[in-house]
Amino acid sequence: MEKIFFGTDDNDCAVHLYNIKNQLASLIVMDRGATVVSFKVFGRDIVGGYDDLESYIKDDSHQGGTIGRVANRIANARFTMDGEEYFLPKNNNGNCLHGGRGFDLKIWDVKEIQDNKIVFSYISEDGEEGFPGRLDTEVTYTLDGTSLVIDYKAIPHSKTPISLTNHTYFNLDGLGGNVDEHRIRIAADKYVEVDDMLIPTGNVPSVHSTPFDFNEPHTIGERLSDSFIGYDHYFMFSTEESEEMFGKNLSFVAEMWGKDMKMSVYTDQPGAQFYTGNFLGNGPMFKGGVKQVLHGAFCFETHTAPNGVNHGIGFYEKDEIYSQTTVYRIEKI
Repeated sequence: MEKIFFGTDDNDCAVHLYNIKNQLASLIVMDRGATVVSFKVFGRDIVGGYDDLESYIKDDSHQGGTIGRVANRIANARFTMDGEEYFLPKNNNGNCLHGGRGFDLKIWDVKEIQDNKIVFSYISEDGEEGFPGRLDTEVTYTLDGTSLVIDYKAIPHSKTPISLTNHTYFNLDGLGGNVDEHRIRIAADKYVEVDDMLIPTGNVPSVHSTPFDFNEPHTIGERLSDSFIGYDHYFMFSTEESEEMFGKNLSFVAEMWGKDMKMSVYTDQPGAQFYTGNFLGNGPMFKGGVKQVLHGAFCFETHTAPNGVNHGIGFYEKDEIYSQTTVYRIEKI
């Protein structure tokens, strides 16, 4: 394990990088945001990120960060719990995105570190970004062969909504080009329809006979057009394939193919936000001075349904443990 000073953030807090590895892969993570900075497998870095802390501070694309207290968008930046209304930061067209100034902008403590594993912890106090109740959170990154395993655990001190995820941007061919030629398969029969502000409309249509049907593999680019610039939608899993791994029964939910690598995704979550980097292109240079491009990477963010807090989804009682595991398995093809 290697620990490297990365700089000082805008709150004068020291930020460090941690490099964990095994014989097949290496992972660099940052304590600011419990953030994935680099995931190198078979000699290639396949995730977005920056060489300097200033770029992370200036950028708003959540590169590699741990997202919370509630991932995705909350309509009108408010929700009601037990008859009381809670007001959140309006940081995305009048809505709340990824918890406002969320967990990906906070400094996490390192609770445990091994050669191939690191555990981060963070205490979100009662009222932080408008959310009720203190929340004690842990995120564990483990390298298992060529798999990246992400485990989340959170314990509320009083009732509160919880929906955590990771916002890593993947390009299996390495940074520089776009992912339009990546083939994707998602085991999902339905998706969540959204309005022009990407807020769920309440409709949950079938994917069949639509551009959202990835039950058979399709390239990302073949569905894009001037009127449809890319995916930023939540897919509801319908898989019947599962595997016992890392002490849990995880469902196989998706696979993605680049030119010579394949990524398979396993999770215990009900769905994922599939995002094709529709707003990439104007941010800082990626690692190594690589220019960002439109569709330069994709995200596959496993979590509960977007805006679920306004439909009674994702609330946890005092001491009720929130737990989640997602695995990104990389193979050569």
